[in-house]
Amino acid sequence: MDNKQELFDKGVSLLRAGNFDKALVIFDKLVKQSPKIADYWSERGVVYFHMNRKKEALLNMDKAAQLQPKKPYRYSSRAYIRGHYKMTQEAIADYEKAIELDPEDAVAQNNLGLLQEQLGYKKEAKKRFDIADDLMESPKEGTKLGIQEEPLEARNIQKEIDQEKKNQSLWSELKSLTGKEGRASFGRFVKSGFKNT
Repeated sequence: MDNKQELFDKGVSLLRAGNFDKALVIFDKLVKQSPKIADYWSERGVVYFHMNRKKEALLNMDKAAQLQPKKPYRYSSRAYIRGHYKMTQEAIADYEKAIELDPEDAVAQNNLGLLQEQLGYKKEAKKRFDIADDLMESPKEGTKLGIQEEPLEARNIQKEIDQEKKNQSLWSELKSLTGKEGRASFGRFVKSGFKNT
């Protein structure tokens, strides 16, 4: 395994662990060393997104899509970020492009349906949900390719962000138990037979 791949893997690990500042340093270095690798731009865009730096996140996603205009993931990733920032029409256009390139992308189909539903397009949304459900029941074969054509597990940014929020919420709940009042409340909860009173 080469140094860039090790650095990339370390950056992704730091990103998933929520250590965004350190992940950003790594992806900055990778982008500077190899500015034509779309994955470096994309992952740096995800880091910026987690840092709530909208402009930088979208610029990096734009560059990744420019470098790999035929890769559906580039559009669905940017679509998710655009959707998060209430850029609904732009997000819809990106999901439509992702689906044009890969009609069997269940996540893009579902997410497009969610945006259509927000805009009140119930019939169109239902169609997307039905397609996504069908695709989830019979997933397609094959792997996506990443840097230097090695197999790369497909990522779902929305799932990762939702999991991160869940972990942060759980962590804040656990931290609240460490205080005197939190321990007392937990004690009452246990003594009451696990009934929240």
